[in-house]
Amino acid sequence: MTSGAPIVDNMVLAMFVDSGSATLLAELGGGGIQLSPSILDPSEWPPHAGVRPQSEFVKGMARFAGLGDAVNQQRLIERERFLRTTSGLWVPAAPTLEELRLAVQLSSREERQRAKAIDPAVRVARIDLGEAECAAIAMTRSVPFWSDDSGMVPLLRALYPQVRVSRTCALIAEAVNQGLLPYHDALELYEDVFKGRFGLRSRAGLKRLGGRAVCLLPT
Repeated sequence: MTSGAPIVDNMVLAMFVDSGSATLLAELGGGGIQLSPSILDPSEWPPHAGVRPQSEFVKGMARFAGLGDAVNQQRLIERERFLRTTSGLWVPAAPTLEELRLAVQLSSREERQRAKAIDPAVRVARIDLGEAECAAIAMTRSVPFWSDDSGMVPLLRALYPQVRVSRTCALIAEAVNQGLLPYHDALELYEDVFKGRFGLRSRAGLKRLGGRAVCLLPT
């Protein structure tokens, strides 16, 4: 795995891991991905009695453990399997002090206002520090950023278009185009599992045009 591996946010990580597709995510990253400690802190697993997890991925596990339905119990099982068996698929990306300062800036109200001033049509939701930390790492290290965050993605596209952002649908389309996943399997994974079962909110739809998989917005 190279230092140029993509940095991945919690939403994208959760979709692939919870569906048992962590290896596919790593293959798309050229052999692996990078995760910031705000997304996954491996020291928080196994859980410590009386200590609440802080990283987003492990907080999700704690939430699933308290739910009794089959879907969330299976998501918990997949995350436990990921932590036990796939350490070679990802590396930690600890932020520098400069990147932490940039994350605070990116998550600020002032940045959202700047984006609106540039493009009044842009809709930027509140940005968590975890997503901002990932974006800051992507910016300073010039690595791809894989995210479906409704705040960070439009902010970056308005203010920092040089950042290479890929959303979940684009990643699934790329998996098809690289021959990593048949189109019909990709369509089922994206529409039925990510959107239907896990509640991914995305207007983009996976289509096949001219022999290639693409993502299209409804007209």
